Amino acid sequence: MTKGGARKPTSFDVARLAGVSRSAVSRAYTPGAAIAPETRERVKDAAATLGYRVNSLARGLQQDHSNIVGLVASRLDTPLRSHQVRTLSECLIRQGFKPMLIAADHAADIEQLADGLLGYNIAGMIFTSDTPPRTLIEECEQLGLPVVLINRADVTDWADRVLTDNTDAGGLAFRLLTQVGAKHLGCLMPGRETYSVCGRARAFVAAAARNGIEATVILSENQTYAGARRTIEHLDKAQLRSIDGLFCATDLMAIGALDGIRLVHGMSVPEDIQVLGFDDIEQAGWAAYDLSTIHQDVDAQSDTAIRLLTERIRNRSLPKRVIRLGLSSVMRGTTRND
Repeated sequence: MTKGGARKPTSFDVARLAGVSRSAVSRAYTPGAAIAPETRERVKDAAATLGYRVNSLARGLQQDHSNIVGLVASRLDTPLRSHQVRTLSECLIRQGFKPMLIAADHAADIEQLADGLLGYNIAGMIFTSDTPPRTLIEECEQLGLPVVLINRADVTDWADRVLTDNTDAGGLAFRLLTQVGAKHLGCLMPGRETYSVCGRARAFVAAAARNGIEATVILSENQTYAGARRTIEHLDKAQLRSIDGLFCATDLMAIGALDGIRLVHGMSVPEDIQVLGFDDIEQAGWAAYDLSTIHQDVDAQSDTAIRLLTERIRNRSLPKRVIRLGLSSVMRGTTRND
């Protein structure tokens, strides 16, 4: 019942007022359905007059899927992840899907929330969170539900993946710092294990070792600006001054490190130490930081993920796909350019 006890208008009421069939009303609200423009306009005008709204969830239960795509993400307080979720949402909407965000930082919470989402007969799921629960992915596989993982660990033979290769990322970071003259390398990485951030950091250390350099590993208490800054501030001065090239596994950590290096240790960047980040978030280009970094193309990741998702929705028997996207360097003022 609507306000005042009035009955909610139905699609039959819309059809009667518009002078069309019930199926025409359904086609008017189905993307890509065959319907004359003037008929669609009559249906929309009648719906507006009556105050009718489509029950998308109910339609999804009657059809193959509801056009809802679950976006599973963690660390939404970071610039990279918020940009990623916004871009994915915009791309999904352009493709006629309805994004539904599941935000959680712990595997148990992700599994519980995403499990509830499966009851809406969703079209698919995209995971940007840390390693997703294997049991949840296996359930998606049993249901034949398309899943795309972005920069996540390979936890199943079912899900398609879009990623930047950790080995390539670490190798590029090593080459960039040594090309600008750094010889005594350090790597700032989170103490808590993550697939992509820790993966690229370990690849950097391994690349250095292959070239006869023992990189100093500095474990940050977390991936936040504040955590990285505190880690650098509490670092032994002699240890920090023994490093002339520091790779930070994310830009946010690099920005925290820069403030600790300059404000607490009184070191000059890039004269005393050169600093390289990863991600190329907006803040990296701010004048206060002017951070040299490695760019990963979030827009290309989103476009590719949604392409894989839509292709699998049309053909569930496709083989698993793994798409690796390239990286590029953005050299600014925290490294020497002479």
